[in-house]
Amino acid sequence: MAEIRAILFDLGGVLCRVDEAPVWAAWQQHTGISGDELKRELYDRGLKEEFDRGLKAPGGVALFLAARWDIAFAGADWRRIWGLAVTPDPAMDALAAELAARLPCALASTTDRVHHEKLSSELACLAAFKAQVVSYREGYLKPEPQFYRACLNALGSSAEHTLFIDDRPENVGGAVAAGMHGRLFKDIETLRADLARLGIV
Repeated sequence: MAEIRAILFDLGGVLCRVDEAPVWAAWQQHTGISGDELKRELYDRGLKEEFDRGLKAPGGVALFLAARWDIAFAGADWRRIWGLAVTPDPAMDALAAELAARLPCALASTTDRVHHEKLSSELACLAAFKAQVVSYREGYLKPEPQFYRACLNALGSSAEHTLFIDDRPENVGGAVAAGMHGRLFKDIETLRADLARLGIV
């Protein structure tokens, strides 16, 4: 196996915890509209993919939702409510920062501007990363091949020397198809054991 010289980290489910239940509750409290209605708009009708690809900015999402239900709803409302879905994982933040002090590391995330900007101020490791590749800037989502190429270009690493860590099997599979070493994230203890076997920690 080739030596690992660089690492790519996913954001949601790896460096931070994701729980959308507070989003649905806060939306319903703010608008009086069921959280299930917002969930359907985001996932069944494709709105989330639009802002993950950068096709809608936070203000544009708010305008769309305001028009969709004829409600008063501003960009600040959307940032506050949607931001409730993500919280930093302190243990993973510390481990990623530790690794970034030894190897070039980068963020590799399908995410939107709201979550990225919120976590950029809350995760210390991101300041230590060499690059941050996020879908809303690139226009590509994992596991699309263009996303992995963007990651390697930003990191300045060859695929065979790069480790990709993600909590979704299809995203790890995409990285492996791109020539990288992939590890499916389950928990920090398992990851530490994997890193030890690879000679990284």
